[in-house]
Parts: sequence; C-alpha cells; structure tokens
Amino acid sequence: MLNRIAEGREVDQNFANKFRIKRMGKDRNDVFWQLGKIHGLENLAFVSDDEIEACQGNPQKLQQLVDRVNDSAKPLPPATFDKLIEELHN
Repeated sequence: MLNRIAEGREVDQNFANKFRIKRMGKDRNDVFWQLGKIHGLENLAFVSDDEIEACQGNPQKLQQLVDRVNDSAKPLPPATFDKLIEELHN
C-alpha cells in the first residue's frame, strides 16, 4: 500500500481502511501522543508564555518554536561551581 501511495497510484479504499496506526502504551494518552512527537520539547523553557499560548496547542507551531530556540545562540554556563553560586546570589 505504501509503495502505491509513494508512486502516486490509486489505493483501493476497502483495502486502505484495514490499516491503522496503532497507539500502544503511553501513546494511548492523547496529550502524550501529541507532545511526544515534538523533538526537543524541553527547549520550550526558553520561550515566553505568550508565545506558547499563541500556538493554541498546535503541535506544528510548538515544533517551530522549539526549532527557533534550537537555532539560536545559548548562553554558556559559568566556568566553575563557585562562579555559579556567585551569579545566583547577585
């Protein structure tokens, strides 16, 4: 069936209806299914709340936000533990 689709040939609808993407385990949860497909989701921490709300839960728009963060320059961490503590207290 996939070969026919890739070649642009017609697929018998009765045959195609027998195939489904099976959601198993954690993927049965709709939220996990949707957010689990976004690569680098943890980088949303660098995005403002307003930008996230503007996506209205659209996974494609969320992925675009994540991609923008991934492509941007990120600050380097402090060179030593002492400098980190110093920065946290300032």
